[in-house]
Amino acid sequence: MFPSPWMSIVLLGVAITGYAWMMPKKSGSRGKESGFVSEAAYDQLLEDLETENRELLDAVANFKKEQDETVDKLGRRIVDMEHQMRKWQEQSQSPPAAVPFDSKPLIAATNSFPSDEILAPTPTVQQSIEEPVVIAVADVAEVELPPTTIRGRYPALLEMHDKGRSVEQIAKAMGMNKGEVQLILQLARREEQHHA
Repeated sequence: MFPSPWMSIVLLGVAITGYAWMMPKKSGSRGKESGFVSEAAYDQLLEDLETENRELLDAVANFKKEQDETVDKLGRRIVDMEHQMRKWQEQSQSPPAAVPFDSKPLIAATNSFPSDEILAPTPTVQQSIEEPVVIAVADVAEVELPPTTIRGRYPALLEMHDKGRSVEQIAKAMGMNKGEVQLILQLARREEQHHA
């Protein structure tokens, strides 16, 4: 005789419950072990990322500091050169005055010139004021003064910029870093605004 339908449903329910009760224990222990492993790997990954981020921030801070120092140094040199140019323009525009016998040279040595400066000799009492003071240089080809404008100093760089090249492309082509190229472009813009 067959068991009653209620009995078969109860037996089937008990079998399913027993099977379900045994399964989570086996898979649960595996899940906890893999959870611990993946959590440890995740923590290690986070530590590595944090260390790399700190190193990157330090490198960026050092680069910014170096660039700021370079910009300051170049800015001071530009101000010194502009001051020197104004002096020379004032000297060339002012009428020649009588020079005392024991006067100093007309062109003084400055820190911005190389060590082999050209000094103008002082006129003696025998030279008249109308006579030009002649500077004798043995090798004129060795002494070259740099162009006075940014555009004159970096024509290739500014030409590439005028053609629409990016800062990265210009830096790569000129063998410079991007900060230098950006500084030169800013100085050229400032110079053009100043002269406009």
